[in-house]
Amino acid sequence: MRSIIYRLALLAGLLLLAAPAQAQFNLLPEVRAGIGVRGIDGGGNLLDPVRIGDANVELLLAMPDLNAWSVIGEVRPHLGATMNFRGQDSYGYAGLSWTFQAPVLPVFVEASAGGVVRSGLFNAPQNDPSRNFGCGVGLRVAGSVGVILPLGTSVIGTVEHLPDFGACGAPRANTNVGVRLGWRF
Repeated sequence: MRSIIYRLALLAGLLLLAAPAQAQFNLLPEVRAGIGVRGIDGGGNLLDPVRIGDANVELLLAMPDLNAWSVIGEVRPHLGATMNFRGQDSYGYAGLSWTFQAPVLPVFVEASAGGVVRSGLFNAPQNDPSRNFGCGVGLRVAGSVGVILPLGTSVIGTVEHLPDFGACGAPRANTNVGVRLGWRF
């Protein structure tokens, strides 16, 4: 009986010692959400509210080992989704983001690259080229500029480009812009 109490006390002590170490590492340090305009390369008025058709959410994860080799900035994996409510493809994406914060100003810039999976891969008509593996899966590159606000929030302007490199015939690409709010934990 005494050894069981001793082992339980030792286990409780180890858990108490490990708890502060776990609290220092936050796997999900930032969440972003916002709205966007699709197809800016086609021209038109970007400020027209009728053109807003996308809602976006993005999670930025923390990976301390990635930042060990980054001298300037912060490298983080990201996972996001953009849902269109005007009848166009929605898509999910994942990749890496590199964020550099200005030393004195509450401003940051960010570059992102990764892959994208479009909803047309699953819900396009049977013989539509969008169901091809090459068109449903592609590349996503993005650039952002943000302003850090009080209480761990930020306002972020983003431009993203989604090329398909001609996988479904003629090469086509989507260039989108958006504004998002970010929350750091």
